[in-house]
Amino acid sequence: MKDCFQNFGFARALGKQKGFTLLEVFNAIFILTVSMLGTAALTTGVIRSNLASRNMTTATAIAQSCFEENRRVGYTNAGAGSSSCLSGSANITQGGVTFTRFLTVAPSVPDLTNIRTLTVTISWSEGAVGTKSITLVTILAAS
Repeated sequence: MKDCFQNFGFARALGKQKGFTLLEVFNAIFILTVSMLGTAALTTGVIRSNLASRNMTTATAIAQSCFEENRRVGYTNAGAGSSSCLSGSANITQGGVTFTRFLTVAPSVPDLTNIRTLTVTISWSEGAVGTKSITLVTILAAS
């Protein structure tokens, strides 16, 4: 078996190698650094996306809550009979973020007097990304 390794030059290569060269160490450090920077950038992007998703979910929940409150008070009092969701603008702070809610109540179609359109626009700031907003619309009919 020893003769087999010697014939292919393995004995000579294995005998002379005693460690890593400085170039090999620098290459390994460079590859490790590049991969770690890529992972850090990916992690930062995931954190930003999670924050944006959380804010979008919270804004949607605020708008849905406003719709439900106006359905509870009924067609006649929509936008005016609720203590938690009146027509106009209001600021709501949740999770350290201030959301601005704006509710409008309007007749849906001029010919139909028993239908109203409720529009809720929620806006908030995400720092360097800027201001974001969503708008949800529903129809409320007289019962």
